[in-house]
Amino acid sequence: MTVKIPRPLLVSLVLAALCVAWSGPSAAAEWSLEDLVTAEAPRQVTLSADGSLAAWTVQGVVKAGGEEKTVSSLWMRRLDGAEGESLRLTRRHERISAVAFSPDARHLAFTTTREIPGEDNAGGPQLWLIPTGGGEAFAVTRFDRGVQGFAWIDAGNLLVARQESAGAREASMEDGKDTTVAVDDVRDAPPVRLFRVPVEGKAKRLTQGDDWIDQVAVSPDGRWAAITAQQSLSYVFDSRVPPQTFLVDLETGARTRILEGTNLLPQDLTWSPDSRHLYFVNDFTNHPLYRNATVSQVHRYDRSGGSVERVDFDWPRGYLRGLHVTDGGVVAVLMDGVYVRPARLGPDGARVDLEGEHARHILNLAVSRDGGRVLYASSTANRPPQIFAARLDGDRLVDPVQLSKLNPSWDDKPVGKTEVVRWTGALDEEVEGLLHYPLDWPADGAGPPAPLVLDIHGGPAGIDLDRWDSSPISPNILWRQRGAFVFQVNYHGSIGYGLEWVESIRERYYELEIPDIESGVDMLIERGLVDPERLASTGWSNGGILTAELITRTQRYKAAVVGAADVEWISDWANVDFGATFDNYYFGGPPWEKVDTYIEKSPFFRLTEVTTPTLVHTGTEDRAVPPHQSWSLFRVLQQLGNTDVRLLLYPGEPHGLRGIAHRRRKGTEDLEWLDRHLFGTFEAKEAAIAEGSPVEALLARAKAALDGARWGEVRGGTLVPELVEHGSDGLRVGRFEITRAQYAAFDPSYDVPAGTENHPATGMGFDKAKAYAAWLDAELGSPGVRLPSAEEAEALAGGGGNTLDHWAGYSPNPDDAAALLRAVGEAGASLLLPAGSLTATEGVFDLDGNAAEWAVGDDGAGVAAGPSAERSEDSAAESVPAAEYIGLRVVVGAAG
Repeated sequence: MTVKIPRPLLVSLVLAALCVAWSGPSAAAEWSLEDLVTAEAPRQVTLSADGSLAAWTVQGVVKAGGEEKTVSSLWMRRLDGAEGESLRLTRRHERISAVAFSPDARHLAFTTTREIPGEDNAGGPQLWLIPTGGGEAFAVTRFDRGVQGFAWIDAGNLLVARQESAGAREASMEDGKDTTVAVDDVRDAPPVRLFRVPVEGKAKRLTQGDDWIDQVAVSPDGRWAAITAQQSLSYVFDSRVPPQTFLVDLETGARTRILEGTNLLPQDLTWSPDSRHLYFVNDFTNHPLYRNATVSQVHRYDRSGGSVERVDFDWPRGYLRGLHVTDGGVVAVLMDGVYVRPARLGPDGARVDLEGEHARHILNLAVSRDGGRVLYASSTANRPPQIFAARLDGDRLVDPVQLSKLNPSWDDKPVGKTEVVRWTGALDEEVEGLLHYPLDWPADGAGPPAPLVLDIHGGPAGIDLDRWDSSPISPNILWRQRGAFVFQVNYHGSIGYGLEWVESIRERYYELEIPDIESGVDMLIERGLVDPERLASTGWSNGGILTAELITRTQRYKAAVVGAADVEWISDWANVDFGATFDNYYFGGPPWEKVDTYIEKSPFFRLTEVTTPTLVHTGTEDRAVPPHQSWSLFRVLQQLGNTDVRLLLYPGEPHGLRGIAHRRRKGTEDLEWLDRHLFGTFEAKEAAIAEGSPVEALLARAKAALDGARWGEVRGGTLVPELVEHGSDGLRVGRFEITRAQYAAFDPSYDVPAGTENHPATGMGFDKAKAYAAWLDAELGSPGVRLPSAEEAEALAGGGGNTLDHWAGYSPNPDDAAALLRAVGEAGASLLLPAGSLTATEGVFDLDGNAAEWAVGDDGAGVAAGPSAERSEDSAAESVPAAEYIGLRVVVGAAG
């Protein structure tokens, strides 16, 4: 098995909260920015060798210690026919970066940032094991440097790659809190070596090399390891000294170099089941040095004879991911434009394309050793991702079973329509892209011309696939919800269309991509779909680079969002981690040799032409597109004063935003920018309005649904409550407590004194409250109306609203509270206020008092939850509200 040592991701996901009113049973719930900020996403998938056990990780967001952070959870499921559900194995607030079953499937290994109790955990992620038959996870490494990769040798031992411990010189600097970085200096970069780590026992150093191992794959017989190792710290920058590939004797630790004399740079190292052959992927290019534009090809190395040959899938568009060598042949996921093409190469060398419900939309793939079981993540542009297991029967994926239930609150949200479109672009060649329709687009396709948002992918050797990709970086679903088309273009230079296409922009940067994009926009305008007066362009990395170029070439775009983009290429060459490799390839050489080209290609020198309002984002620690590039774009547009411009800096962030708050801010800013400059719907929130203040509540009440003077909305002649999204889990909550007028629609005998129609309905018992919820659910077409659970009610409850403290002006003790209530009773008064009189939380009123509200306890019994007007905040938790101060509120969605 192989685990490739992870490298930093180029782009991360991001976004912030909207409060959206529920429009009734005939309409699905709307999307919010928070849906995308807190989205669950599948990551690693793995199978035991015999295919009986599946494991996968899910990335999500939690709040711990007052801070939101990205965490992982590890899941497992039996696939051998035994009854059972998917089991969540970890619940810590940790990151998991790699997962693998032991050869006997008794243990599941994973690398994690989980702290080891009582020990210094500053070294980075360590290797942990969890018994698959049940039991606690335990750490098997305690290195002072984090584990960078691992593979199982046998059921009792693992092979681990990690950076060597600090020497005396480096240790003295660390002791002195010296954080100085010496660039590309081997004296400050200890080598990465291999260690044998027993399941029980002490780790032992296996190799003594002076290079930096970055991939590890152990043969199934446990005798050999294939590794790749970097030989130069500047290879990423200049591509001059490539990594080397070795076989390591796991008994002696001796290394033997292989593939010497070739230009093969292996990735995805994978052994054959009989341990005779090493399979790998090589990125092929016609350039003698640089590998910016490539097509991936599979190769096989014969361990005994030393020969290497290409494994020909007879497919020019290249390999994507998921290389697996089984008893029945080689399984790989091939690229095919906006789709993928999983295929198997049998012993006879013939390729068979795999078919099945999810075949063209596989994201990650694991295959059992016998080739009979597969595990994968799958999604489409309009179907969010889930984890599935299936059998591989001949050329078909059969009996798929969904193992995960990610983002359940999304189930009733609209996803709309996406179309694969093709048109003639640069060089009169066909270009392919994805057109995502507005969510409210008429079913007959006869809608009026709508706004268009370009969502341009990075790379340039990247691609937009038919898969779910709404994120804080590209909140596509929210733009579509606003009534816009979203257009993704696989321009010249993209991967997935063969070597000629991806290499076509070598020394022609911008020259083909811009015509591809512009002709695609023109095509959509000519089709009558897109309004030419309402166009916007967005993108991150190369998508931002092309957006910046677009707005210097045309003034037809009404808004631009430019994330992490270059505008001036001369300074880029030396300031980027891969500067020489990238710039020399796409511009034909370094700037001192090609100064005119570098100037001609730099939008910086044409920013005088820009009139498009431009929002600029950058991380302050970005080493792929340095932040000075964004400063240059901002300063020129600011000083020229020809358009609105705004620069957002994200402290400490690399090329992809990692901080949850930063992702949320990025999404919020993008939405507001397009609301202001494209959709014309932006409503500025006055900074003087404090959250939770009476004036905020006043403004929220102004947006609430009314029937005359009564809260709520009339549906089918019945007054029903208005529900709004609340929080990040998709729960829709009654904006107000159920009012007397609303309750009387269910129970005509309920007394509603004149002038109290909007007071909360109280005095009904728990059974009557449940009956109202069931009646309302039927009235609305069964969208799932119910009383909240006690846990939900507790989470919703707040403080500081209509409680006895509010009336008394202080927090009364029990004696004072009794006296106050006697006085109120003697006066024949009520402490209840009309619904919505005081504070609001995310547009929902009276969660912090007025009437307590019926909820459903764990045992199904009624619980009067939350504060109420006749109790002080201090006593509310231990006292029972009076019957005339218990009402109800209904919810839809979330729980379960």
